[in-house]
Amino acid sequence: MERKDKEPRGSKNGVIGGYHKWLKAQKQGITWLSKLKISSGEEVEVPEESEEVQALKLERTRVVKGMFKMTATRVRKECDELRDVNMATIEALEQETKRARKKEWG
Repeated sequence: MERKDKEPRGSKNGVIGGYHKWLKAQKQGITWLSKLKISSGEEVEVPEESEEVQALKLERTRVVKGMFKMTATRVRKECDELRDVNMATIEALEQETKRARKKEWG
């Protein structure tokens, strides 16, 4: 665990050291984060969504769900087709192997 105002603990070389250097650089680069903190005494008013916004979100959800179903159906069909091709290839390979063995031994 990291303590406030202290260097990250752990190895300073190797993979872990590289991570700690990256983490420190990331922390220094995020200066706007402290501006977002709200003290416990303040109350923040969150605007309520209108019915129109809720309806738009619901419609978007339905559209995305429909697109997902279409994509899932297409992928399932492609998978079934590839499985059929694979089975046909396996059968052809087995027949060719049997024919080659008969030719070799017979």
